[in-house]
Amino acid sequence: MTCRLAVTLLLGLVPMVACTAAAQTARVGAHYGVNLSDGHWEDERLGAQASVHIIGPVETAGAFSVFTDWPGATGFTGSAWQAYWTMRVRPRGPSSFASVGYGFILIRSSLRNASLQLDTSGSTFTDAIVLGLEAPTPYVRPFADLYLIDILDRESAVGVNLLMGVQIRLPTRRSS
Repeated sequence: MTCRLAVTLLLGLVPMVACTAAAQTARVGAHYGVNLSDGHWEDERLGAQASVHIIGPVETAGAFSVFTDWPGATGFTGSAWQAYWTMRVRPRGPSSFASVGYGFILIRSSLRNASLQLDTSGSTFTDAIVLGLEAPTPYVRPFADLYLIDILDRESAVGVNLLMGVQIRLPTRRSS
């Protein structure tokens, strides 16, 4: 699937999900994340995260992260960000603490070096499975989401991203 086709498909689904979820539970928050693919913490990032209950145990969640120490090499400048979107199953109720889901990740980066005249940028669109845990508290909910990236790509190893943060519940209308 090309990046352009995937983004078009993703953007086409967003209004439908937003309309469906208008009368349900919503949460927003902030997170800190890292890449654990090589067995140690790297590519630190900060971002925002939101989730919306759709129906029954199904919810949709999105996150946007900006890399804080990227590219991390002397003499280089640039920026990188990552956007996540998943559909999850989370049992309903006040003691619910786990979720599992599948979704997509868009990664965008740019890199520059004035002395070598290097100026490059690129995007990667891939899939991911997410395993989520959260503390079942009534107002502020600490969470940890583990993303297993490139599940369907048979040519590369599975990457691992960990996002940790807090979410607060937004007041919404009751579902009918």
